[in-house]
Amino acid sequence: MRVIIGGAHNGKKAFVKRMLENAPHYWVDCSVDELEIPSDRLIVIDRIEQWLAQTELPEVDAVEFILKSVEDKEVIFILTDIGRGIVPMDARQRALRDTCGRLYQKLIAQADEVTRIWYGLPQTLKKN
Repeated sequence: MRVIIGGAHNGKKAFVKRMLENAPHYWVDCSVDELEIPSDRLIVIDRIEQWLAQTELPEVDAVEFILKSVEDKEVIFILTDIGRGIVPMDARQRALRDTCGRLYQKLIAQADEVTRIWYGLPQTLKKN
């Protein structure tokens, strides 16, 4: 598993598109798609925070569902770091921020590679 993480509009998606220019892959945009993970090729999962915001599953079940869905699959997660900056006043937004933080920690712990994109500049944080 690879994780690409960075702030909103920092170039994460463009980085992944360049990286996969000629590689067959399946792109899951969680803001419009259900979280359905095929197993026959490389999968890019983008905007998982949108799926988390919309799911009715409790946090523990949602995180478990995500982790089981990608088990033994070649996956690249594009994660938007929403844990920095101003803490939202809205309780649901604060809960989403916390859920993302806990999920991201688990994904990053399991990842073989982690790259942070900061205004278009990639920085390798982890590589096995």
